[in-house]
Amino acid sequence: MKPAPQIPDAWICVRFLSPTEGGRKTDISVRAYGCPLLIDGQGFDCRFMATTEAIYHLGHEYKIPIKFLSPELALPLLSIGKKINLWEGRIIAEGTVTWIQRDGEEPQ
Repeated sequence: MKPAPQIPDAWICVRFLSPTEGGRKTDISVRAYGCPLLIDGQGFDCRFMATTEAIYHLGHEYKIPIKFLSPELALPLLSIGKKINLWEGRIIAEGTVTWIQRDGEEPQ
């Protein structure tokens, strides 16, 4: 019996900063990736929910489903259009929240 598919806590649309903008020095090429997501400067650990190997190129924008390690703390602070950042010792991506699990059906 297959486990039930996990539903993301939220979807974000982010643009990864290039090295000249202060971002990472290399693309992200992983199946499982996690980092703190900053909401109003407060960090909440999240994981990208890629189902296959993904490459996130610096300087490009992506829509990404995420799962929080502590959704009960992070989700009350989110709203559609809320500005967020991804953090790896510095801001590596800037973006917005595009969908929250409590808002109903997941985007396609």
